[in-house]
Parts: sequence; structure tokens; C-alpha cells
Amino acid sequence: MTEETDGEALRGAAFREVFDGLGWNRFVPHAAIEVLGIVVMLDGPTREQIARLAGRCADAETGLATPAWDEFEPWTVESLASALDGGTPTPTPTEVDRANAEGRAWLDRSIAEVDRYATALGVPCPRTLDDVLDYLIACTVLLATTRRSGTHFEINPWAMLPAEVLPLTGEQTAEEDALRWIGLHRPVVRGLIALFGPYTDTPLDVVRASVATLARNLDVPRESARAAVAILAEQPDFAVDADPDRVPDTEEFDIRIDWANFIEYRLDIAAGTIESP
Repeated sequence: MTEETDGEALRGAAFREVFDGLGWNRFVPHAAIEVLGIVVMLDGPTREQIARLAGRCADAETGLATPAWDEFEPWTVESLASALDGGTPTPTPTEVDRANAEGRAWLDRSIAEVDRYATALGVPCPRTLDDVLDYLIACTVLLATTRRSGTHFEINPWAMLPAEVLPLTGEQTAEEDALRWIGLHRPVVRGLIALFGPYTDTPLDVVRASVATLARNLDVPRESARAAVAILAEQPDFAVDADPDRVPDTEEFDIRIDWANFIEYRLDIAAGTIESP
């Protein structure tokens, strides 16, 4: 690995830790992901370099005027079915209409929320790429350092948690804590869901196992398997007939799936209106 690619790998790791690990992906405009991708790709790009690449143009001013938010793209029966990976029946027109209504409402709420955060931070409400850069600095996601060649941007490895910077409610803060916990164990939770065979011709209604058996089948430590069961027990489409935090490692218990609820819940996930393991 060359020094250049090694540096990009380190910047990529910092990006994942800050953007996904700390949960900033839930509090930024759409354009932030492209901005941060450029910061990962380049070593300390300037505002003008980011603008040209993100705006896909030679003129920095034009690039800086790139919209901060993507336009809502309506779902169709085909696109929603594709988003569901073919694991559920083809969505009906009514389900598509519901996904579109919820998707538009979610986007409107997201813009309003980010506007509220920007106002609290004393920066412009993000409408352009230029605004997004200022917002990310105010959020501590980006560092701006001045050198002889101008101001350069990099991922802030000491970025603060959203709750430490933004005016979140107590409920939002608790939800963020829960989502970070879920994010930590998401791969194991998804492996646990896969045991039910949701995309096979013979899915299971119940999986009976112990924490020790699940850990062995998923090739993870027992505590990771236990945490995954605890997370799944809190989902609306699963039920566990034991206390995941107290059940002995070798004692078997049942995990049941409500397929009708599972399908409904995954439609919401595909529409982007909720997050889930």
C-alpha cells in the first residue's frame, strides 16, 4: 500500500467513525455525503476543489451553488419492489402511494430539523454546497485549517456527538444512544434475521436456540449474540420468549417473527422513513 492510499484509508476510517459511528449521518443534508467523500479522497482539499468536484464543473462558484438537498424521487411499483430485494410480495399501488407520502413528509421534516440546528449554531440554513461546508464545520464534523495555499478541510477525528452540539430533546438523545448501540451490533442482528430465511421459499416462523448456539452459528462472541437478541426483541416484527439480558448462555428460548408485520415494517425501511437493524 502506498503512502497516498494508506492516507486515504485512514481518512476513510475517520469518516466512518464520525459519520456513521457518532450518528452524524442523521443530521446533515444530502450533499454532505459527497462533500465528505471528497475530503476522504483528497488530502485537505480547499473549498474551491470540493466545489468543482461535487458540482461536477470547472467553475467553483457554480459548484458552491449546488443544492444541499436532493429532490424527492417518487417511488414506483418497480423501484419499491427492487428496494425490498424481492423478499416480499410486489407492493400494491396503495403501498407505493403511502411510501411516497411518507418519503416526502420525511424529507420536509429533515430539512426543517437541519434548519433549526443551523439556526442554533449561528450558520445559514443549508441550501447550497457552500452552506453545507459551513454547517459541517459548526457541527465539528469538519476541521478548517488555514495554510499558505488557503483554507483546507479534513475530517475532525475529535468530532463531538450530535447531542453535544445540537439542541436535541431528551427523547432524541436517548434515541441516538439506542441507534449507536444498534449500529454497533447491526451485522450480528442481520445475521440473526437471516436464520429465518426471509428471502427463501421456506422461511421459518420461529427459531429455537440458546445464546451459545447462536454465537456458534453466527461465529461471534456470546455477548454479541446476546446483544443482537436483545435488539431484535425490541423490534415490532419479532418476539423473544425470554429475557435476553438474563437467560443463561446454554438455555434455549424461542424467537418468533411476525411475517405480516415484518413486511409492513420493511416497506417503511425501504421508503427511508425509519431506521432499523
